[in-house]
Amino acid sequence: MIKYEQEVINLLGIPNVPKKEWDGLTSFNKGVAILEMQHGDECYAIASYDDGKETKPRVVKVFDNEPFVNIKTIFVVPEYMTTIEEIEDFDMDEKSKETALNVLKEAKSAERNDDGDDEFMMNTKNEYFFDFITNDDEAKAFIASYNTKNKIKGRVPTTHDGIITRLSVIFHDGAKKNNKKQK
Repeated sequence: MIKYEQEVINLLGIPNVPKKEWDGLTSFNKGVAILEMQHGDECYAIASYDDGKETKPRVVKVFDNEPFVNIKTIFVVPEYMTTIEEIEDFDMDEKSKETALNVLKEAKSAERNDDGDDEFMMNTKNEYFFDFITNDDEAKAFIASYNTKNKIKGRVPTTHDGIITRLSVIFHDGAKKNNKKQK
């Protein structure tokens, strides 16, 4: 059994350890490494790699107190998927792909109306503020897409209350932008 899986998942804000192994060449910001520890155990850790600056992957965070002797493998944590091709290429089950595609299509259709203006519609019966968001997973995907589009740094909230608060801010920012355009 590999130790510290939950710690890595929580720190990176991902649902589980990715399945796509690193190709050994491509740069990545975040990766889940499996380390061979000095005492013989295997542990998950966080790694990164920039092919322009580094010659080998760098272990960013280790949760075990013992030193590691080897990086056995690395699984790349993908950046948020913003195109249909990226979603289709990503290693996940068909139901997850379908959900991600639907969320992407709905987010893109909500971002622009026919005039190219931002369109934000609120459904008062929907606690998520937006008609097209029905659960926390869809909300997280929308927030990640919004952050990427607007060059906002920071993690996507993981708690339900945090997600609702962030959606509230996004909604009200969108409403302010629409009010300014109408004046």
